[in-house]
Amino acid sequence: MIKVLWLCNIVLPDFSQEFGIKKNPFGGWMTGMLHQLEKRNDVDICLCFPIIDEKRLKDGKCNGHEYYTFLCDMDADTYRPEMVEAFEKILEDSRPDIVHIWGTEYSHTAAMLQACARKGLLSRAVINIQGLVSVYEKHYLSGIPEEYQKLKIGNKVSIEEEQNLFKRHEKCEIESIKSVKHVIGRTDWDRACVEAINPTIHYYFCNEILRDIFYKEAGTWKFENCQKESIFVSQASYPVKGVHYLLEALPIVIQKFPNTQVYIAGANMIDIAEENPYACYLEKLMKQFRLTDHVSFLGNMNEEQMIQQYRKANVFVSASLIENESNSLSEAKIIGVPSVASFVGGVCNRIEQGKDGFLYPYDEPALMAYYICNIFENKDHLCTKFSENSVKKVLNQNEPQKTADCTMMIYKEIRCS
Repeated sequence: MIKVLWLCNIVLPDFSQEFGIKKNPFGGWMTGMLHQLEKRNDVDICLCFPIIDEKRLKDGKCNGHEYYTFLCDMDADTYRPEMVEAFEKILEDSRPDIVHIWGTEYSHTAAMLQACARKGLLSRAVINIQGLVSVYEKHYLSGIPEEYQKLKIGNKVSIEEEQNLFKRHEKCEIESIKSVKHVIGRTDWDRACVEAINPTIHYYFCNEILRDIFYKEAGTWKFENCQKESIFVSQASYPVKGVHYLLEALPIVIQKFPNTQVYIAGANMIDIAEENPYACYLEKLMKQFRLTDHVSFLGNMNEEQMIQQYRKANVFVSASLIENESNSLSEAKIIGVPSVASFVGGVCNRIEQGKDGFLYPYDEPALMAYYICNIFENKDHLCTKFSENSVKKVLNQNEPQKTADCTMMIYKEIRCS
C-alpha cells in the first residue's frame, strides 16, 4: 500500500459539502483521477485543501479519505513561514510515502516543497504541471490595444495589472520547479518549459482523466442533430482565452455564413463591461463588427449543460493565446464536436491537422475564420471524419484505467528512487 498526500488548489467537489461551500466546477482532472484510484486497493490518498475562511479550517475524514486544510491567500506572491510550519505538521501527521502537488501556480506549492525538504521528503515529492504562469504572463496582453491594457474602471484592476498578478507568482513557480526532483506532465510544451528551468528534473509523462460523465457521453455528437453554423466557446473570462481574436474572425465567417451564431459559456461579458476592462474591450469589438445578434453568453454551466452545448455546436473553438492543454478541447473532442484550435503550447499534441481538427496560429483570425468555414461547408463529410477520429483519439489518450495505472507506476518508481 502506497500512501499519497495530495496538495490541491481547490476543495474538490466531493468534499464541498463537508465544508459547506459550493461545488467548484474546476479541477475535473483531479476528481477523475481520485475516482479511478479509489477503485484500487494498493493506494491510500489523503488530501490537503486550501481554505480562505479561517472558520472552515479543520482536519478530518470524508468519503473514506483523510483530509487536512491550510489557511491560504491565493493571490499571495510568496509564502509565510507559518505555512511551511503548518505543512510540516501535516506531513508529520499523515506520514505519506509520496507528496503529489497539483500545480505550480500558487505560493503554497513552494511552501510544501520547503516542508518536504525539512522532513526529508523532497526526493519523494512530485509536481503535476497544470499551467505555467511564468510563461502565460508573457502572452497575456497579445492582441489587446494599449489603451485597453491600461484602462482603469473605478477601483478594478486593469488588464496590465492582471498580467502583473501572473508575474507575481512567477518567482514561487520557478523556485518550485528548480527545487523539486520529479514532475508529471502531458505535452511536449510543458516538458520543454520545465526542463529549460531545471535540466536535471525527472519528467514523467501521464495524461489526465476527464470528468466521468464525458466518457458516458462519448461520441454522442451527430452532424444531423447539431445547430448548423453555430460555434461554441467554453469561456471568455480573461484575455488568455483569446476571445477577442475570435470576434475579429467572425465578420469573415458571417460574410459567408450570415446565420452564424456563437455561444460562450460563463459570465455575460457585456453585462460586466462597465466594471471589467477586458469585457469593455470585447463590447467594443462587438459594436465595431456589429456582432450583437450573433453572440450569446450562456452563464455558468454544469456538466450536463456543457454536454448539451457541445452536442448542439457545429464547431468548437479554442482561441487561447497559450495553453498547456485545453481540457475543454478534450471534452469537446470526446463528445465528437469538430474543433478548431490555436496552435499554442501543448495543444499541438491534441490535434493532428486535418485529421481530427484544424490548428491555426493564435494571432491569425483570418485563418481561424477559414477553418471554421471549412467545417460549416462540411465538404466530403469533413465533420463526421473529424468527429469519429476525435472520439477515438481521446478515448485512447485519456482512458481512465490506463491513466490511473500510469500514475501508480510513477508513484512506485518515485518511492523506490
